[in-house]
This record gives sequence, C-alpha cells and structure tokens, in this order.
Amino acid sequence: MVATVLQSARNYNMITFIDNHEILSHVCKATGKWGMLISFAIPSIEDCDDPYGEITKAAPYLTFDNNAQIIGDGIGYILADTREEIYNLYNQTVGDDGPTKLNSYKGLVKVYALTCDSNGNFLSENT
Repeated sequence: MVATVLQSARNYNMITFIDNHEILSHVCKATGKWGMLISFAIPSIEDCDDPYGEITKAAPYLTFDNNAQIIGDGIGYILADTREEIYNLYNQTVGDDGPTKLNSYKGLVKVYALTCDSNGNFLSENT
C-alpha cells in the first residue's frame, strides 16, 4: 500500500509526506495484520545508569538481542496475527498514563503506543 501511494505521487510529480501513524495504518491494511507503533525518548547516561535497561522495563517485550534497531532508533512497529497478541503487548507498555495492569514500572522512560486493526483503523493510544 505504501508503495502504491508513493508510486502515485511519482506519477503526478508530487511530494508526499507520510508520518509514522500513516505507515502503521498502511502496513496493517496491506498485510492484514494487527499492529502497534511504539516510540520513546532514549534517556541519557547522565539521567540513569542503564538507559536501554529502562526502555526494556517500560516495554518488557523488547530485548536488545532481538530488537536492537528499535531500541537504538526509539521507534518501531510490531505486527501480530490477532487482536489478543497486540493487546497483550499494549497492556505491558508503560506510557504517559503510568503503570499498567501488566507492568508496574514507574521509571524514567515512557513508551508511546498506538494500536491498529488489520483494516488499518487506529484503536488504542496510551498518551
């Protein structure tokens, strides 16, 4: 879907800007999968002894071994086959709303999360 949008823009000599929310929607719709966008600020070493450890406490499904690029970039997309899988991860994600029923972390890092259904519709956001 994203490729189609970009190709259409090229055909009309237009510049198209696509934000991260739109990318999530297009990818979910194109793949037929449920998705979640996560993003976070990476704390400085002056603010805490283990910045990456703090990230994995706020989003415990992330591991440096498997998700180093997402952790290093401070943004990533997660795709799953079912609503239950996405909401299991969403409910572990500590954002500005504070600790969740599945994660009691109260530290420095806040992870923004936005869920999307397999039709590209946005659902929950932990602002």
